[in-house]
Amino acid sequence: MSEKPSGIIERMNKKLTIPIAGLLVNISWITPNGITWMSALVAGVLGPWAIIAGLNLTAAILVLIGAWLDSLDGDLARARQCGTKEGEILDAVLDRYIDFFIIAALIWQTPACLLVGLAALLGNQMVPYLRARTEATGKSSVATFGSRDIRNMILVVGLIGGWYCALLFVLAVITNASAIHRFYNATKKVQT
Repeated sequence: MSEKPSGIIERMNKKLTIPIAGLLVNISWITPNGITWMSALVAGVLGPWAIIAGLNLTAAILVLIGAWLDSLDGDLARARQCGTKEGEILDAVLDRYIDFFIIAALIWQTPACLLVGLAALLGNQMVPYLRARTEATGKSSVATFGSRDIRNMILVVGLIGGWYCALLFVLAVITNASAIHRFYNATKKVQT
């Protein structure tokens, strides 16, 4: 993630996570990777459990806390000047698992929306995959309108409302449109 927040939700998150990182910078037993794992536990294990249990508000809170922890790990690494490629990879991989388990829990709760849910799963994996593939060519990836912060806010609102099928539909549309947008721009960039 870049050091300068790119979107309004990320800027709002940073108002919370950067000061917390400043407080944690000298507590050596709290590590960026430890926070990454905590994010995975909160959002990727407890969040889906709450969805399956029908605890919508709890699930929304857990997803939100997980998102803050996901931001905090990078902020702490930057504050300590100890960021590593391994940490970036761990963060990216666990983010994909978190997304998968949350969407899988939503599908579990609304089996009638299986196809829409599968489309949401596909789009959710393609957005970061296209970014990684574009950057692997040495080109920068284009920012898109379906960032993880936006998807998390959509999740929180949809979970609070209990609108699982609508939530899956919105995620499917946004993530796949974002993936198509990234693909189009990536192919233009690599041709130059």
